[in-house]
Amino acid sequence: MRGLHEVSPRMIFPQPTLQEKQLVDAQVEFGFKLFSTLTKNQKPQNIFISPTSIALTLSMLYNGATGTTQKEIARGLSFHDISVDTLNRGNQMLQHDLNSHPSYGSLAITHSLWAREGFSFRYQFLKDSRSYYQAQITNLDFASSEAQGIMNRWITEETQGEIQTIVDSTQADDVLFLINTASFQGFWKTGFDRNLIKDKPFYITDTSVKIFPFMSREGIYNFLETPQLKAIELPYDNDRFSLYLFLPKPEYNLSKMVEKLTAEKLSKLLSKFRKTQALLELPRFRLNYEVDLTESLKSLGFSTMFDPAKAEFSELSSHPTYVNGLKHQTLLVLDEQGIKPATPNNFVVETASVDNVVEKSSFIVDRPFFSIIRDNQTGNILFMGVIVEP
Repeated sequence: MRGLHEVSPRMIFPQPTLQEKQLVDAQVEFGFKLFSTLTKNQKPQNIFISPTSIALTLSMLYNGATGTTQKEIARGLSFHDISVDTLNRGNQMLQHDLNSHPSYGSLAITHSLWAREGFSFRYQFLKDSRSYYQAQITNLDFASSEAQGIMNRWITEETQGEIQTIVDSTQADDVLFLINTASFQGFWKTGFDRNLIKDKPFYITDTSVKIFPFMSREGIYNFLETPQLKAIELPYDNDRFSLYLFLPKPEYNLSKMVEKLTAEKLSKLLSKFRKTQALLELPRFRLNYEVDLTESLKSLGFSTMFDPAKAEFSELSSHPTYVNGLKHQTLLVLDEQGIKPATPNNFVVETASVDNVVEKSSFIVDRPFFSIIRDNQTGNILFMGVIVEP
């Protein structure tokens, strides 16, 4: 199977019978394991992935896998004693929950299967892809020069023009392109004042500095400071989703902070956040990130699915099929837009009384940082990554 692609972010929420917390915890754990392989295999640079969206892609593959390949996917995603049907129903609940959420800040998830003309796929695999994932299924002549353009135009439409190319080429022997897209329409609970945006330096390294437009806002935030780092929460409009920024102290570099971070340690850090009056300054930027996850997934135990001689996808097709590669692309936009405009005095109005806030601090994002976008309702992580150069 050549050209398996993953675009942008998704989350997985199980139905109640799946023991929601257990599955969410497994997805977060998978995200940190995958993130760790990426930071180890690459020099310091931007990394920004959607771990749960990748897990959702692998869950769809799980439907077509058998034998060792299916066991590897289950083990890699920490799916213990979960049947295919139960997992599919959980993912169906996820998509319904997110796509029907009445909010300006939401995720919209779409899936598509692009099958080679004349290649036969198992009826049940295609049926489940339509029923549980609402996947669009299209047959294409991959030998045609038009196939690439058709898929990329679909991606452009589904991401409202944000991502225009993910399929670089197609070949006559390609079997299946599985493309997932998701858009996150997030607006801050309180926006930043455009009049306060100023150009300031961002210190990529001790010897490399670039000028970026910095947004600033003073207000009451969930905030944390330890000897090694500072962290802050920026809620989106409905408080369900938040952007969390983790900034290492100047004497404690980002690599050291990230290599020690795990799902358990993150949970402990989040439990220590406290309401704090603070001045926040962060750069306004737009980041496109693309990575081939093949080698990272192999290192996590997803090995036979990429091996033509060992891959077992007999529930996907009667023909020998394997995964040639998995490409992942995300988009991060940090700007000043909020559901509510910035208040005249540039102060964030929260439920906590200022009289009860005894701390005052600053959070100046002028150097590389770690960030996550988190679903506060379930604890799932939509995005995670390090921003070395905005």
